[in-house]
Amino acid sequence: MSKTNRENNEWLAMKRRSFLKLAAGVAVGTASVPMLASCAPEEEQPQQDSNVPSGTGQPDYDKIVRTVCAPNCVGSCGINAFVKDDTIVKVEPAEFPDNAYHRICLRGISNAMQRVYSPDRVKYPMKRVGERGSGDFERISWEEAIDLIYEKMQYNIDTYGPTANSFLGMTGNYGVFPQIMASLLAMTYDGTAFTNFGIMGDNACNMGFLPPLGVQQDASAWEDLIGSKAIIMFGCNYAETNMQEMHFIFDAQEAGSKLVVVDPRFSRTAAKADRWIPIRPGTDAAMVLGMMNHIVANKKYDEAYIRTYTNGAFLVDTETGKLVRIGEDYAVWDESAGKAVPVAAVPDEMKPVYPSVQVSGDLPKETEVPKTAALLGAFTVEVDGRSVEAKPSFQLLVESLDAYTPEAASAICEVPADDIVALADLYTDETPACLRVSQGTNRYWNGHLPTRALVQLAAITGNIGKPHANINWAGGSLMRILFALGPSAVTPREGHASTPQPGSQWYDIVASQKPYPVKLLWTQNYGWGTQGPDRNRMINEVLPQLDFIIVSDSIMTPGAQYADLVLPVTSYYEEPFEIVTAWSSMYVQVREQAISPMFEAKTDYQIAQMLAERFGILEETEWRLDIEEYGRDHILKESVAPEFASVDFEELMEKKVVRANYPENYVAFESMRFQTPSGKIELYAEGLTDFGEELACHYEPLEGNRNEQAAVYPLTFMNCRTVYTTHSQHVQLPWIREVAPEPWLEISPEDAEARGIATDDVVEVFNDRGSYKVKALVTPEIKPGCLNQRQGWWPKDFPEETHYSALIQMTLNPAQDAISETNFAPYDNLVEVRKA
Repeated sequence: MSKTNRENNEWLAMKRRSFLKLAAGVAVGTASVPMLASCAPEEEQPQQDSNVPSGTGQPDYDKIVRTVCAPNCVGSCGINAFVKDDTIVKVEPAEFPDNAYHRICLRGISNAMQRVYSPDRVKYPMKRVGERGSGDFERISWEEAIDLIYEKMQYNIDTYGPTANSFLGMTGNYGVFPQIMASLLAMTYDGTAFTNFGIMGDNACNMGFLPPLGVQQDASAWEDLIGSKAIIMFGCNYAETNMQEMHFIFDAQEAGSKLVVVDPRFSRTAAKADRWIPIRPGTDAAMVLGMMNHIVANKKYDEAYIRTYTNGAFLVDTETGKLVRIGEDYAVWDESAGKAVPVAAVPDEMKPVYPSVQVSGDLPKETEVPKTAALLGAFTVEVDGRSVEAKPSFQLLVESLDAYTPEAASAICEVPADDIVALADLYTDETPACLRVSQGTNRYWNGHLPTRALVQLAAITGNIGKPHANINWAGGSLMRILFALGPSAVTPREGHASTPQPGSQWYDIVASQKPYPVKLLWTQNYGWGTQGPDRNRMINEVLPQLDFIIVSDSIMTPGAQYADLVLPVTSYYEEPFEIVTAWSSMYVQVREQAISPMFEAKTDYQIAQMLAERFGILEETEWRLDIEEYGRDHILKESVAPEFASVDFEELMEKKVVRANYPENYVAFESMRFQTPSGKIELYAEGLTDFGEELACHYEPLEGNRNEQAAVYPLTFMNCRTVYTTHSQHVQLPWIREVAPEPWLEISPEDAEARGIATDDVVEVFNDRGSYKVKALVTPEIKPGCLNQRQGWWPKDFPEETHYSALIQMTLNPAQDAISETNFAPYDNLVEVRKA
């Protein structure tokens, strides 16, 4: 055992002894840890002058600090931390202005009581002394660590240019600063900034939103579900991944809403639904197109809405696939005039500038589509002295649906045609009806297609911008505040800028050292050792091309094991100040320090300040600002969204939680103005004609179970999140291990029987990229032809320290790259399984 490990264990033993004086012990393996909510042992009961009234059963404490638990689980729950002798002894849910957000969970309790005090804590700056991946490190001082970073970065700047230093941050901490820190560092030192949406696997739904709606994501408030008569979910397992918000769905059901869940797995959410529809993975778009075929065939679409709020009446040149223009305007066929007439785009200044929802002024008359504009038909139009054969884009939409009769869609998605028809009728007849889409559809190579189809479905039926309806994906304040950051917030050093590169291409860029050398990688809030794709390629081809790897983290993760330098970062409870938002609400919170920074841990912001000082640029950059001052001025006051800029900072600091100034019971797209070229919902996206995706469509997943590769690897391998952990953050904690002691592979009885597999058998899951071993769980809760590995587990949790990330591909999708960047598709993988 190394000296550092002995020091760590001695400290932990001391800390556990102090815990036992405060809380009754609970046996977990061989260690004693504090109870979730416990009273002190009899001999340690509080004295008369204690904060605790006699007989309450509460532990003794010195203070209660309101803070925020925000580990990428979307809830950003307020937490009251009870602190005694600079140690957290208990946590409770903190008050919210709206009691609907007053909550806590086992993950959050374990995070505060066990992750903060984990034996895996990074306690000091650690420099690698053994082979990469060996876990052999030596303790160094912060001065040595900063000198080392300066040395390596400056050498790269002098030798290769500043872009040889690269930075990649993720969302392991929902505070604003941790999420933008990698970008801020890249901007400061003219480095390469790898984007994170694609490589985290959260970008496909965004790319379904962007072409038709002009924004990456939006959703009505959870409260808006009350009043929906039908709620239809695609790839949403909120009972596990948004469990803090599941009560809104229950409230809606109690108010009369029917819940339908489309999912290959009988998830916890599906178990609470009125109807579960098991679907072949990666084929949701085909099912939605089948629903639209039925709706169009029965004329259940909303003609006036399509004509007014979409580009459905806009004429398309059938030869080129481009929208017909009259001068700078679009063209529609006015049936009363018998000719094409112009329709102007909504002026940019009259569109909402996401993430704001404010609009101004009445729309000019020339932007209105005539009420007699044709939606169907074919016309010859004279444009610039030539005849053009044209059709309204809605006519082309109708034609595109011909291939997706309910029977044809059924053959693709393996949902009975009658069920597709019934779901279409439910959606159009039980109104208002709400569509929700999430990561379950997102994480296939074709993952943008279901969202695009759902937007089209909502648009032709008049449901976008409508209360209790809409197409909903990832609302709340979390991404809004990041998208609203003004230039001053992301440019800490005037005259310097980063070179952005797609994060989903970081393997390719580093492995090839093209388009330029990348020799240093610094990651923050990113568990890439378990959450990244194609593990074997990463270890064998990518990492060897890097001369220096820096990992900033509070925990010695599997990725940190491959670093050359590991920097200790504070937990949520040790940060002196942080602004925190949420996917689940429009609230903004302040996170205050509950306990002193442990060991030598520092915040990402403090580390950046130290580095700026070492480079001799501190006073000429915004790093000279106190973090609270930076947050007040740059994050909030100078936000491009007035809804954030108008937040009273003093009120926020006093109350710790305030609502951003968005409308109460927010309804997405309520203004019915869109940040698209036309200012309307663009059913037809002429920029995607080269990919055949100008209209919503379906094509097979990259590794769908009907392609040639399926002859060798016939099973679709998914790796869904679990209620027990947020990705890899909680899986090592003792209380989590009590309820989820080990990983398992979900396999259907049919697939298990065909391979002679029984529950608890150790099996090997494999494809041509790699393999791993795990125990099997035979369950009817998964569709035959599919496997599911609950994700987040570390290599040490599997036999022989194998890991499922070795199976997972990262292949670029040209259409997605044309919209934004390819989305990492962790569910789109073919495998086979056998008894080990």
